[in-house]
Amino acid sequence: MKNEELQERLYRIFDEQAPDEFQEILSKTKEKERNHFMEKKTNNWGWLWKFATAFLFLMVLGGGFYTYQRNYMVDSVIDIDVNPSIELKVNKKDKIVKCTALNEDAKEIIEDMDFKGVDIDIALNAIIGSMVTKGYLDDLSNSILISVDNNDEKRAEELRQKLVTKIDSLLSNDKIEGSVLSQTISEKSKEAKDLAEQYHISIGKAELILDVVKNNPLLKIEDLVDLSINEINVLTQGKENSLTTVEKTGNASTKAYIGEEKAKEIALNHANVKNPSKLEVEFDTENGVILYEVEFEDNTYEYDYEINALTGDIITSYKEKEDDHQTTTPNTNNSNYISSEKAKEIALNHAGVKNPSNLEVELDREDNEYSVDFKYNGYEYDYEINATTGKIIKSEKEKDDDYQSSKSSSSNYISSEKAKSIALNHAGVKNPSNLEVELDKEDNEYSVEFKYNGYEYDYEINATTGKIIKSEKERD
Repeated sequence: MKNEELQERLYRIFDEQAPDEFQEILSKTKEKERNHFMEKKTNNWGWLWKFATAFLFLMVLGGGFYTYQRNYMVDSVIDIDVNPSIELKVNKKDKIVKCTALNEDAKEIIEDMDFKGVDIDIALNAIIGSMVTKGYLDDLSNSILISVDNNDEKRAEELRQKLVTKIDSLLSNDKIEGSVLSQTISEKSKEAKDLAEQYHISIGKAELILDVVKNNPLLKIEDLVDLSINEINVLTQGKENSLTTVEKTGNASTKAYIGEEKAKEIALNHANVKNPSKLEVEFDTENGVILYEVEFEDNTYEYDYEINALTGDIITSYKEKEDDHQTTTPNTNNSNYISSEKAKEIALNHAGVKNPSNLEVELDREDNEYSVDFKYNGYEYDYEINATTGKIIKSEKEKDDDYQSSKSSSSNYISSEKAKSIALNHAGVKNPSNLEVELDKEDNEYSVEFKYNGYEYDYEINATTGKIIKSEKERD
């Protein structure tokens, strides 16, 4: 058998014994590819479903966050100061998130009011109305401070203007010619924050005080922190006390005070000067008391008076020779001197005293002066009088620590209610706590003590004249 025939026969036997599986293999391969494609397609849909679910979750979460941000997140902080101090935290829709009373007076103002979720216009209406009703805002005290804190300066300024317009309208509706101080405090200084923490006042009031003392370094921070906004506003009306960072509408009410004309009259009468020159009157403050500072000159002397703006009492009085004034050398001949009786008469008439005790009159020829000293009704008086002209060079009056007055009949005493009224009016307090009034007949004095807004007040008041002998105020 030829090789070619053998080879052909072997191929044929192989074909018969090994069936053709190519189609089956091909079929299986195509099926596998189809299954793989379907599996891949299914997997693609699963991924898309997961993506869609996650996207929807993020959308809901984002919408929820947006809603939370609009309704519950604090966008601005607003301080409202009169004497009560209230802090309002508002959201982007100008609705109240939180309302906080910053002092005892503020607790009385907001009481049980719940402002959460309330529009700021409605909250302001309620707060201003409560302040008017409770006597914190009226014709005698008409000033209010609004401070807006927001990191967005444009937003802060828009809100400030909106609040000023609203408050002006509310005060006008209550027939009050108000004065609104306002400021934005987006960049709170560390100095203001430290001041607010130290004296337990709002950041807004701290910023106002720093602005005031910046323009008048003679004013002291510690003298301003306990003043009401109206009292601080009054001080800014002087020529040296303008405001830099604080906007202002209207003028602070001075109706509770004696007035500039009365202050001038008191000072000139005390100095016995009729035609003064360089007469100036300004508001000032000392130890938390609002006063008039009255300065003037005559031909020889310069005068400086501090007069309590509420009561008209002379707090201090100074008199000194002008630096450029030249006096003539006095003639030492006794005939040119006024008599010691005349010097005594001048001093007593000036003091308004008729029956002094411990009266001493001494002539100092070297200085050409009479020294007249005496005591009366618990006070020591010291006068220096020009020995030739009779002009008063110096006058001082201070409490006599050794004084004990004779017992007066009860009919001569002012009432305890009157003593209480004098003390509260001087302190500018309406609703004190722990109030005690006691009459000391031996010293002819009422002792009036009370607490208010974190402070203790202690007054000694003359039981017959009603004059304030001593007033102290210290942190409780």
